[in-house]
Amino acid sequence: MEQEKLAKIKELIEGLISSSGLEGHVAELSESEGSVLVQIESQEAGYLIGRNGDSLRSLQQLARAMVSKKIVDAPRLTLDINNYQQERIEMLKSAAQSLAREVVRQGSARYLPPMNAYERRIIHMTLIDLPGIKTESEGDGEERRVVIKPAGNPGTIDLGQI
Repeated sequence: MEQEKLAKIKELIEGLISSSGLEGHVAELSESEGSVLVQIESQEAGYLIGRNGDSLRSLQQLARAMVSKKIVDAPRLTLDINNYQQERIEMLKSAAQSLAREVVRQGSARYLPPMNAYERRIIHMTLIDLPGIKTESEGDGEERRVVIKPAGNPGTIDLGQI
């Protein structure tokens, strides 16, 4: 991607953060397959991230709208603040694998807390190839959650595979 576009993206995002009255700066822009990951560093990350990442998702949506309006052929943006997104993904994967082992061991379903579509997809993709379990999403709207259920005969599953 042209350096001009990346510089403009950085300028727009830093302007957006500044206009919110909070401190933060773009630490890194990395490209991958037509999208750009924007790493933001801030001493006020809690405000920028919000409860369960709600403010971060809103900030990302606003940033995407601004960039697509100002830049021709704008890339898809993903914002991350102080590595919150990456750490959240790792935590979700770990929790999913732990619950999957429980489901196989005990033979009963486990329910995860409600989460957004992106996070539910992470859970489904993490567990898709594991034997002895299946995942489904249940509920509506903000109450939609992933359920991990036993599949097949739990007694024949090697827990070392999970």
